[in-house]
Amino acid sequence: MGTDGVLQQLEDLLPAIRERREEIEQGRRLPRDLVDGLSATGVFTLGVPRAVGGEEADPIDIMRAIETVASGDGSAGWCTMIGLSGNLAGGYMNESGAKEILTGHRGPSAAGAGPIGAAVRVDGGVRVSGHWPFGSGITHSDWVWAGSFVMENGQPRMTPKGPEIIHTWIPVRDVEIHDTWYVSGLCGTGSNDYSASDVFVPEQRTFSLFDPSGHRPEPLYQIPVVSLFVSQLASVALGIARGALDELTEQAQTKVPTMSQVPLADKPLAQIELARAEAALGAARAFLHATIAGLRDTARAGDAPTMRQRALSRAAAINAVETGAAVAATAATLGGGSALYSSSSLQRHARDAEAIKHHFTVAPHNWEEAGRVLMGRAPTVPIF
Repeated sequence: MGTDGVLQQLEDLLPAIRERREEIEQGRRLPRDLVDGLSATGVFTLGVPRAVGGEEADPIDIMRAIETVASGDGSAGWCTMIGLSGNLAGGYMNESGAKEILTGHRGPSAAGAGPIGAAVRVDGGVRVSGHWPFGSGITHSDWVWAGSFVMENGQPRMTPKGPEIIHTWIPVRDVEIHDTWYVSGLCGTGSNDYSASDVFVPEQRTFSLFDPSGHRPEPLYQIPVVSLFVSQLASVALGIARGALDELTEQAQTKVPTMSQVPLADKPLAQIELARAEAALGAARAFLHATIAGLRDTARAGDAPTMRQRALSRAAAINAVETGAAVAATAATLGGGSALYSSSSLQRHARDAEAIKHHFTVAPHNWEEAGRVLMGRAPTVPIF
């Protein structure tokens, strides 16, 4: 189909997504038929290696796809991002395992990168136990992968680089989903906890997310894992903000504020704030895209990314998330009293964009790490 075809189909799907936003929010998950519609576009294959049957798309096109869906609904955009990035892990593992899981698979996968579980090596693979939070999209996924420490004699197995961390693909039918997702933003992502108890995972379904030596050589999979992920996460925030501004502009044509005689669109303050918001959003998007394009081009040249490139990509992602939230909040405020109601799309956009700021990869403390590296110091976190 090609990436352009996927993007066009996502655009065509936006009206159906917008019509079901209240259903998504109240159900606290995406409806299965809507997930099927997203899957049919091929969006969840964009990050899958071509050798496995996927699109292996340009990272900028992946970001554009996520942004498009998020402009219709934040929860749908978030689930698209997670389902797509989950499948992208096919580029971080052995080809036989990737083919088993992803060849012919057009649906999303759930994922948990944090090493919260425990894995014990046995003949032919590992046995995994653990309880992981934030399983976005797990209610509509067939596969989930999760991070664990490799354990020996009840303690993490140590390597020269620290504790050994492994990631394992598990059929969702083999985990227990816990109904924990009662939240203020991104309510429809179904990001419930999930747990596994002594589940056997064959060796070919394991991989090391944070060790690039085992990743495929194609440029997409040589971009630093965290940099690539946060660019996709930030694209959700940009898409939500885009949707908020578009809907504000539409509503402003006929909305007459209380005690006013002209539509909101004719109010000078609203005009100024909209112009400022457009400028801020466009600048944030351009910075984010530029940093990822730089990392992509470095990978294509066969070179290792510099620490400055990594730091700028993190700064760009945090900036995009914070700008997206600020823009969505501005749109909701300009929307007036009607935007206070939970049924208001402007209120929902603001809550969804605010929720993204809480993710550990773009939370405020990450500014310090980015600035530290830009100052020529080593990061204090193990994965940067």
